[in-house]
Amino acid sequence: MTPKNWILKAALLITMWVPSVIALDDLGKRVDLFKIDTIEIRGLKKVEKEAILERILSKPDMVLDNYLLKKDLEKIYSMKYFDQVEAHDEKINGKNALVFVVKEKPIVTKIEYLGNDGISDDDLKGQIKTKAFTILDTNQIKADVALLLKHYEDKGYYLASVDYELKKVNDENVTLQFNIKEFDKVKVKKVNFLGNLAFKDEELKSILQTQEDSLFSFFSGSGNFKELNFQSDIERLKYFYRMKGYLQINVGVPEITVSEDKKWVFITIKLTEGPEFSVNKISFQGELLFSDPEMREKLNLKEDDTYSEESLRKDIQKLTEMYQDEGYAFANVIRNLNIVPGENKVDVEFSFEKGKIASFGKVTVKGNNKSRDKVVRRELLIKEGQRYHGTNLRLSKENVQRLGFFEPESIIFNTISPKDKDDVLDVEISVKEKNTGQVSAGAGYSTATGGFFQASVAQSNFRGLGQNLSFSVNISESSKTFSIDFTEPYFLDTKWSLGGGVFTSENESSDSFSEKKKGLNVRVGYPIFQYTNIFTTYKLEDTKITKADDPTVILELENGLASGVQVSLVHDRRDDRSDPRKGFFFSYSTEYTGLGGEKKWIKNEGEARAYYPVWEDLIFRSRYFAGRIDEVNGQRIPRTELYSLGGARNLRGYSYEGVGPTITKDVDGKPRVFNTGGQFSTFANFEFQHPLSREAGLKWVLFFDAGHSGDTNNVKIYSDYGFGFRWFSPIGVLRFEFGYPLTGGAKNEGSQFHFDIGQLF
Repeated sequence: MTPKNWILKAALLITMWVPSVIALDDLGKRVDLFKIDTIEIRGLKKVEKEAILERILSKPDMVLDNYLLKKDLEKIYSMKYFDQVEAHDEKINGKNALVFVVKEKPIVTKIEYLGNDGISDDDLKGQIKTKAFTILDTNQIKADVALLLKHYEDKGYYLASVDYELKKVNDENVTLQFNIKEFDKVKVKKVNFLGNLAFKDEELKSILQTQEDSLFSFFSGSGNFKELNFQSDIERLKYFYRMKGYLQINVGVPEITVSEDKKWVFITIKLTEGPEFSVNKISFQGELLFSDPEMREKLNLKEDDTYSEESLRKDIQKLTEMYQDEGYAFANVIRNLNIVPGENKVDVEFSFEKGKIASFGKVTVKGNNKSRDKVVRRELLIKEGQRYHGTNLRLSKENVQRLGFFEPESIIFNTISPKDKDDVLDVEISVKEKNTGQVSAGAGYSTATGGFFQASVAQSNFRGLGQNLSFSVNISESSKTFSIDFTEPYFLDTKWSLGGGVFTSENESSDSFSEKKKGLNVRVGYPIFQYTNIFTTYKLEDTKITKADDPTVILELENGLASGVQVSLVHDRRDDRSDPRKGFFFSYSTEYTGLGGEKKWIKNEGEARAYYPVWEDLIFRSRYFAGRIDEVNGQRIPRTELYSLGGARNLRGYSYEGVGPTITKDVDGKPRVFNTGGQFSTFANFEFQHPLSREAGLKWVLFFDAGHSGDTNNVKIYSDYGFGFRWFSPIGVLRFEFGYPLTGGAKNEGSQFHFDIGQLF
């Protein structure tokens, strides 16, 4: 058999693409074909010649053998650009030429969708990898079909089918057409449980992502049957039972029945709960670094407690961190469960493998296209070259998340051992930036201020340096406010923060008076403990009363300059400043006004906020505020500084200044009631917040408020309740809330509607 015949045989087989049976020698031996003087590529129209030459192993002056030719043909074909690849040997100008002849795949010049009534073309385009004017790749198109099917399933089109068709335009171009049959969305009509004795159906249903169709499904997107969600629901059920001590829970294969009209799904889930287990004995085995009492002190799970998988998971994390804090980065804690025979009890054994002591290597930050590296690095409690510390690594991640500059799910701290250094761990921090700029505008109406318009521009990561810059304007029938504020959290790359702002306002919201104010403030801060900062603020403010309806308002007392200093202590352990899910916040401030100017007072205020995830995305939010202002040297306090309550920011069941001490005065021969303000105020807000539609950023909220404004001798608590909706829009959090008063003369007046921008607390 001549060399040329070897090549032709190879070309035939590679064209058929049966690599497993390619044999260029009848006996499977290596055969030298000829020495290569030059290499030619023929048939190229869109692919560059160099792309092939760089891929193949054959080079001029090499001796071509059958094995080398086989590999080159495979490499060219694996580029996925060609339908056919052949190889020939030719004499060109007296030289031995290795000639590859290829036939290129066509170009996909257009992508069409047929039959998609429920989902737009643009939506579908975003799901697939194949793009127009790329070389045809049928394997990728098949993968795209799977992606489209999954997208339809996620949208609730459980019975949808997707196929594709290639339409020839000419020899070099094709149109890719996806043929879609959507059918109607499949809704969940009923979810039934069989065998559940410990928990009621409704409690188990609340755990599931798969929810029955209801009146609110249109808003929330619930009620759709999604296969992927339902598979995870089975695991959620198992985990829920194991959290409650049911170690032997068994969830049978669910029965899913589709109605004849293919619009409804009926789901039946069979459960075998088994007994509830309690913890018998807890023991520690293996390479122990700590004493038995030290480790038991860290545990949530105690002997004789009801067994909980969640508590056990947290205990493993705490025990692992104990070892990691000593530098044992690769420590492994294994839990073994041994059921006590004849009893509904389980022994829990923790087994320890400490591994090697390691140190932190190089720390890198990825994904921060806007934010500077130092914005992330200055939140870290770990340092390059430092002994590994698990708790500090976890707290560093929490600190980065607390900034509010990045998507929470995107913040990943990967630890990687560099080559030949198994006692060093590089830390790769991956983040995905979210929109930290807010341009908001809103309008509304209240009985106190009438119609109003407000707008603001805020950037909490200004210039990518973590700086905060905000500008706001508020215009209504009764008020006008303009303000600008700037904060540098790490002044000159130190721990000191520096900020300040200026403002001017005209306010006619009060029934008692109308005022104009302008002023400025300068503040500095410093961290005195972890999560705890102290701030000192100087404030200068000029007030002018333009109209006094309340005859008790004394212009000489109200008008003039107020110059003072405020010292604040702030402790912030929220997991995310923009939308907290857990943690708490505490602040206390004392202010002395009387450093020059015409006014004097002392003001003390404290505020505490707490956030707790009740279950999954149901968040309990609470806030308590108390403030008191006192005279200095017997000088009366201006009415503009006294406290009153009511409105969108505190007691939402009452109108602006609807709560506080009042007097009745004759004005133009008619009696009028004026809120005179109080020297003391306290109020509390309690909320339950839960997503209504995660995709749309909608949440519902139920709330209860209570508070008092007046003095400390005659305390009267006003309360209200209500509900609302919050839209976490690209321009900020929009709040729509309805409050219903429970006490006072306003309790029969019906609801108060409030529209506001920004989280309440």
